[in-house]
Amino acid sequence: MLISAFLLYAALALAGCLAGGLALAMRLVPWRGQTDRLRWPAWFAVYATTILACLPALAVFLGLIDFESPPTLWLLLLAAVATGLPLMIPPARLPRQEALIAACLALGAVLAAAALFSVSPRIREARESMHATCRSLSQPFAVRQACIAHVDTWLSLPAGTPGP
Repeated sequence: MLISAFLLYAALALAGCLAGGLALAMRLVPWRGQTDRLRWPAWFAVYATTILACLPALAVFLGLIDFESPPTLWLLLLAAVATGLPLMIPPARLPRQEALIAACLALGAVLAAAALFSVSPRIREARESMHATCRSLSQPFAVRQACIAHVDTWLSLPAGTPGP
C-alpha cells in the first residue's frame, strides 16, 4: 500500500514539476541572456510564474514534511531538478504564447493538488499503520525502533513481520 501510494504521489508531483518548470521557462524566454533591467510588470510576471511553477515541488514538501526518509529526500531532489530542467531548453525551441504558459501552470497546479490532497493522506495513513504494527510487536524496544526505521527507509515492513 505504501509503495504504490508513494509511487503515484511521486509521478503526479514530478509531472507537475515538469509542467511548472516548462511554464517558467516559456515566461523567461524573452529575457534569457539579457542584462537589461526588467520593467516591473515583467518582473512581477516572472515572480508570480515562479511561485506557481514551484507549487508541485511545494506539494512534495508539504505532503511528506513529517516523513523524513531517503525516498522522500530523493523525491524532493527530483522535484527540484524536474522544476529546473526545462530552463535548460534553448530559447529558440520554446514557444512564447501566454495560453501555453497558463495551460502549463494550470496543469502543474492541478497535479500538485491531486498529489497533495488525494495521495498524501493515504501515504501517511499507511505509514502510521505500519508504525503501529511495529509498536505492537512483543519484542525489545530496540527491535521495535529498528522496525520503524526500516518502514521509513524502505516503505515496507521488515521481512517476517506480520502485516497490519
